[in-house]
Amino acid sequence: MQPRLSQQQLLESVLEAVEESGWQAIIFETEKPFLIRIFNEEIDKSFSLRIYIWNVTHGGGVARAEDELRIQITPSPITISGDERTILLGWHAGYQVFVGFDTNRHVNQASASPSIQIKEQALVEAHRHSFATYDKDNGEIAIAFQPVFFVDYALNATTLHATGTMPNEVELLDQIDSVSEDRIAEVASTKERKEVITQIKKKYRDSRFRAKVLSAYDRTCAMCGLQLRLVEASHILPVAAPQSPDSTTNGVALCVLHHKAYDRNLVSFDDSYRIEVSEKRVNELTRDNFISGLIEFRANLKPVISLPADQRDYPNPELINKSREYRGWALN
Repeated sequence: MQPRLSQQQLLESVLEAVEESGWQAIIFETEKPFLIRIFNEEIDKSFSLRIYIWNVTHGGGVARAEDELRIQITPSPITISGDERTILLGWHAGYQVFVGFDTNRHVNQASASPSIQIKEQALVEAHRHSFATYDKDNGEIAIAFQPVFFVDYALNATTLHATGTMPNEVELLDQIDSVSEDRIAEVASTKERKEVITQIKKKYRDSRFRAKVLSAYDRTCAMCGLQLRLVEASHILPVAAPQSPDSTTNGVALCVLHHKAYDRNLVSFDDSYRIEVSEKRVNELTRDNFISGLIEFRANLKPVISLPADQRDYPNPELINKSREYRGWALN
């Protein structure tokens, strides 16, 4: 039996999902329904989010089918305010996935202790493939998703649940791990839905790349050895470059400091994996009086990047050289 999380543990699962989605959160109300402010300083965007969330459990006794799960909505009915986004969620600690239900269909339910059902297979599919839909046979589409999709779901819940009227679009969401962008453009019924499904597809691609690279490098910065959950997956050949692959050989794990330094061309590594500091950038920093900390910065760098345990995951020398060309390293 999967663990049932307390109210505060459910809030923690939400906050961790926000972080995994690449955003940050401020907590306004710690009693359910939770109220948080989600923000992303890099794109200067924020929104308030009201969250109704319960554990997904079997419940209901022996009379309930073994493959039927549910959330039990207690103690107060769901309400929606125009000043904030509102989502209705379940969390299954065993499968490590959320289930989003169509909030508008469950506002002010009259039952004293209403429940919402979902088949376990939807959670299994989300656990395996990151994202899955479930048709509840009443016109409602439930959405099961991994934590990395949390903010994308919160921003687009209304559009995602509206796909219940478009079977072909539901099919796109269920095949998000393999569907092509051409297929999305062909099937999506409106520009808004095309953009949302494309966004989910991009997040899937990014999350798979991140998971592969961080696993290959044991979630450790290749330049300094730091972990502390401050390590990110960086493309060697930038995504904007033509034919930049999402393979592990085009990735390197870097802490937030060295990722930023790498993207700004302060540091690089060559096809022998030797780490270099740009003297051109150092001269610019010296000229502008931003040189403080350089000695410690250099001292914390390894002579060469740490490499994955599996040689098949080593950075591709051809991609390294192409990246240095695109990044203008020869000018440094």
